[in-house]
Amino acid sequence: MTPKKIGRYEIRSELGRGGMATVYRAYDPSFDREVAIKVLPREFMHDPQFRDRFQREVKTIALLEHPAIVPVYDVGEDDGMPYFVMRYMPGSSLSDWIEKGRFTLQDTARLIERLAQALGYAHKKGVIHRDLKPDNILFDSNGNPFISDFGVAKFSEAATNLTGSGIIGTPAYMSPEQAQGEDVDGRSDVYGLGVIVYQMLSGRQPYSADTPMGVVVKHITEPVPEILKVTPDLPIEADLVIKTAMAKNRSKRFATTSDLARALNKAAFGTEGSPSSSTLSRMRGTLAGSSGGRMGAVIGGVVILIALVGVFLLRNQLFVPAVTATPVSSLTPLPTTEPTQEPSPVAIQPTSEVVSLPTEVELAPVCPADVIPPISKPTVRETNKDCIVKLPFTTLSIPKDATYESQRDGFTCSKTGTNGNRVLIACTGKELFSFDVKVCNPQTVPTPVSEADAARCEQDSNYDSANQCCMPVPEPDAACTIFQVDLRGCSN
Repeated sequence: MTPKKIGRYEIRSELGRGGMATVYRAYDPSFDREVAIKVLPREFMHDPQFRDRFQREVKTIALLEHPAIVPVYDVGEDDGMPYFVMRYMPGSSLSDWIEKGRFTLQDTARLIERLAQALGYAHKKGVIHRDLKPDNILFDSNGNPFISDFGVAKFSEAATNLTGSGIIGTPAYMSPEQAQGEDVDGRSDVYGLGVIVYQMLSGRQPYSADTPMGVVVKHITEPVPEILKVTPDLPIEADLVIKTAMAKNRSKRFATTSDLARALNKAAFGTEGSPSSSTLSRMRGTLAGSSGGRMGAVIGGVVILIALVGVFLLRNQLFVPAVTATPVSSLTPLPTTEPTQEPSPVAIQPTSEVVSLPTEVELAPVCPADVIPPISKPTVRETNKDCIVKLPFTTLSIPKDATYESQRDGFTCSKTGTNGNRVLIACTGKELFSFDVKVCNPQTVPTPVSEADAARCEQDSNYDSANQCCMPVPEPDAACTIFQVDLRGCSN
């Protein structure tokens, strides 16, 4: 039975249900917005180990802030059920696009470039996706792709490891090391991304078998299929990119997802960078309801989201029994005769038609280097250190317009005077420790632009009307210096 509320969220409908989770469409009255809530079985919370792991891992993923990652808004527990709240994505999934026909090499490269940047960002934060597949690549109403369900396989693995149930993931996209229960790193996501590239260019998955276990065996033992036999019009470089990304030995794969994206761009455009300032500039407008092209008919707002989440939950092969305990040498390969139908969780049949992405909305180019103003960090100098009644004081000289802030409770800094165009601040604390002071130069506030101009740039850029280009938004602390103040050694 569908609950009426989960926490503060008012449940509108059930979007999908699977063995590991149920997803609801809900309304958040606090922010007047629709959200998607994923609820895990309450029996997981009976084990304190999983409870702690769930809280820790979801909070880590909630800190991932990237334009191509579906954001996690909230995490909690209601009536014994663990849940987390995500952005509601009204567009379709990459699975829906692939079902309409295979992609061109150029459009594949544009999409993979954006996803690779998101994965590289997550990997630097220590988060591995573990379950990359077209069902987990969602689109917003503007045609922007986002990666969803970061770390969900990891939570599931934590839960099943309590009972020894085996490996978690989707067989059709699982790296050999993950299928064998080994530790995984970012190169496992490189493998999954390589499988997605193969499927986008060919319209089908690289391996098929009668059972999910059969697919797993092929990922471990069989060579990477030659995509040129399926799509002979592709350049040989595309085949080399896929074979490198899907190498059985992870040390022979691309080291990072960005390396994969650069190689794919080189195969598609002859250069390691996409010629468009937007990864998917040609896709924009389709999901907003353009009348031309086959893909415009795919988008049906909420109906499509219900379908895609249902596909994700109902077809996701989360449990692969006994793979952990079975070494590769003891696995019996299945006959090489191909079956007549694809294995679960995804069964995509190739089509002869190539997806044509519209070009109705073109983003403005990125501003050249000579137009982008340089960002300077403030110079911080220690001018004096003293002990007064056994309290340590350190005097710092900072630029006149700079702001300053202690990075540790119990330690403060305050202005004591000026010296020309610089300000003197005194920092102290009751305990003899070192602590950091963040000193920041003021950053220029961008001139407001019209809504139409704002839409001409990616989410991490602002439109510069004077130069008619997109100005990258600097990182929050790009104009800041972290200075360590040492208060130890005061004994007077």
